[in-house]
Parts: sequence; structure tokens; C-alpha cells
Amino acid sequence: MAEFSVQDAAFTGFRVVREQPKALLAWSALAFLQTVVILGALIGLAGPAMMQLQAAPLHPGQSPEQTLRVLSQLAPVYGLSLPVILIFQAIINAAMNRAVMRPSAYRFGYLRLGIDEVRQVGLQTLLFALFFAVYLAVAFVVTLLAGIVGAGSLPAAIGIGVAGVMLAIAGMVWLAVRFSLASALTFDSGKINVWGSITLTRGRFWPIFGTFALAFALAAVVYLLGYMIILAVMAGFSFGHPLSAFQKPDFSSFAAYLTAPQIVQLLLGSGLAAMVWPITLTPAATLYQQLRTRDGVGAAEAFS
Repeated sequence: MAEFSVQDAAFTGFRVVREQPKALLAWSALAFLQTVVILGALIGLAGPAMMQLQAAPLHPGQSPEQTLRVLSQLAPVYGLSLPVILIFQAIINAAMNRAVMRPSAYRFGYLRLGIDEVRQVGLQTLLFALFFAVYLAVAFVVTLLAGIVGAGSLPAAIGIGVAGVMLAIAGMVWLAVRFSLASALTFDSGKINVWGSITLTRGRFWPIFGTFALAFALAAVVYLLGYMIILAVMAGFSFGHPLSAFQKPDFSSFAAYLTAPQIVQLLLGSGLAAMVWPITLTPAATLYQQLRTRDGVGAAEAFS
């Protein structure tokens, strides 16, 4: 079976940034917008609840019922944040695919809001539903087995529970690798394609897993270095202790939240996200291109 370059695919993000460094500005702006939208929903819908949660450690006598009541107030935020995250993730995925497969379409840092992004929303929704269904199925089976075995032996029930968690993690990683090319395939073929990635990744799990492991390791290094720079900048701007801006922001209102340290943190954090995205999201597009070409199939052909 055809081979591909693990190193070439894993370093795709660095190559993209090197060729179009100005794209980082557009991606930073998108990351900043995403954060502001989610923060706006959090503060607008559940600001008081967040303030109560922050104060909870200062009031250890608070009953579990009170804590659950406060947490329930966050439910609308979760309901709103999920579609917002799906939309922004679709825009990001399409941009990363475009940067690799259509490098000449550089305008606006490869960012668009069109039919490609709509397909990515549909794909991510289907994949989320699939992963969630698998998670529920595994959780049900593990809980059932642990309950049956636990009636006679508590250690055995705990062992089944631990084994179930490990199995679930391994299964999710396996699924993530097998479906990892679905975004690039959907973008290139012009139609939502969930299962074509299974065909392309068949017999190539470990090389593809190694590619993503290397890419995520590189992203972790970049993130840690970037985080250290953010701390240094926060300290350099005389915001007090560099960690103080990360502790207990004021969620009572959006204006109260946007202190100088928080604004600086949001801007720098957005830039850091813009650097990490291409490292983690572009390798799949390169893998898809190499496997599609070496297997001798076209994007418009089956895989469906």
C-alpha cells in the first residue's frame, strides 16, 4: 500500500504560515471574535451564576442543591455555545483546507463564509452525533457490566469501570484517526462525505496516528512557549503578578470583565490560537492529498 511522508504532513502548518504569514492576522481576528461572542453569551446569560461559582470556595457550607441550581443556570450558555463553536470551527476547518489545497485563494487569510463552510458545519454535526452515540453505547455497556459484577465484587466492578474508560479512550482515538480526513474530503469533493475517510485511512492507522501525534506535540511546544510569552508580557505591562489576570475575572458585566489585563490576555491568546490552528488542522489536508493521489482516485469519484 502507498506510503506517505509523516514529517511532511506533520509540518504542513509551519509551511503554510511561512508562505502566508499575514494570514495569522486574519486567524487571530477570527479567534478573538469567537472568544468575544462566547464570552458575551456567558456574561449575558449566566454572569451572576459565574460570580456565584467563583464565590463558592469562600462559602464551603453551600449545599449541593444550591450548587446544582447555579450550574443549571449555565445550561442556556452551553446550548448557545455549541452551534457557535460549530460555525466557527467550520470556518477554521475550511480555511485550513483552503490554505493547503487552494493556496492561491489567499484573500482574507483563506477565510470565507459560504457553501464550503456550510458543508463543514453539516459534517461536524454528523461526526459529533456519531461520536456521542458511540460514547453513550460504551457508557451503557460498561455501566451495565459494572452493575452486574459489582453485585458480587466491588473491586471487580471498579476494574471493569477502569477498563471501560481505557477502552472508550482508545475507541475515540481510533475513530478520530479513521474520520480525520473527512473534512478535507468534504471540502475537496464539494459534498458532505463522512465515510470516505474510512476508505482512505484503511490499513494506515499507525502512520496517520503518528502524523497527528507529531503535529500535536509540535503544537504543544508552540502553545507552551506562547503561554510563557503571554505571562512575560502581562508582567512587563505592570499588571501585577503575571498569573493574576487569569484568576477570577469579573463576570458581572461585559464592561467589568474587559479590564486592561483581560483585553491583553484575549488579544495575545487569540494570536496564540491562530498559530496553533494550522499546526493541528492542516496535516489532514496534506495526508488527504497524498493518499488520494497515490491511490489513483479523484475527489469527484465515489468515496460515497
